[in-house]
Amino acid sequence: MNFPIARLSSTARIACTLLIITAAPVSSHASATGAPSPRGDVLAQAATPGSAPTMSPSAPSALPSKTTSWTFPASPSAGSATWVAERGRLTPGDGNAQLQPDSNRRVVLLSPPGLPDAVQVAEEFVLGLSGTGLRRVRIQGRRDASGGWITIADAASKDLKETAEGYVVKRKRGARSAPIERLRIEIEFATTNPRALQSIVAR
Repeated sequence: MNFPIARLSSTARIACTLLIITAAPVSSHASATGAPSPRGDVLAQAATPGSAPTMSPSAPSALPSKTTSWTFPASPSAGSATWVAERGRLTPGDGNAQLQPDSNRRVVLLSPPGLPDAVQVAEEFVLGLSGTGLRRVRIQGRRDASGGWITIADAASKDLKETAEGYVVKRKRGARSAPIERLRIEIEFATTNPRALQSIVAR
């Protein structure tokens, strides 16, 4: 027996169409063309609430962190760059350098040029000096051969820390980004008596 089929009104047809669209499966990862879903990208990049971003372990360190030291052998190797005295005298000895202050009780030492990058970020300097009567140490650096001297450490006797290695001079606060091509160390003593210098360390 045949039953008559009722004609759907325009309102019913719209409702059926919406029902079909809503029921269609939607992938949260990719569209039919294989392109990533925008909603999926947003979810993948969202951070967990309260979590902090982490740095890549493979990122290189911006600045080096090492110790640079100098000693004063009696017979330096041929062609090696050594410390020299700008004021007073520095005489290499048997494992030590002999410092002779000038009439103003001062010795000024210049490092070899072309220092390693580690000196750039050194936080303290150690002078392996013997004896007492050290009044002041001022350490300066320059960026290149044509640059001026900039004071990077300065300590009077009360601020000098004496250790088994020698007298420790803390570096001043400030940026560590500028290169240091050469060091200049000004040492003031209480007398003009000669002193032995075993080593200079930047660390």
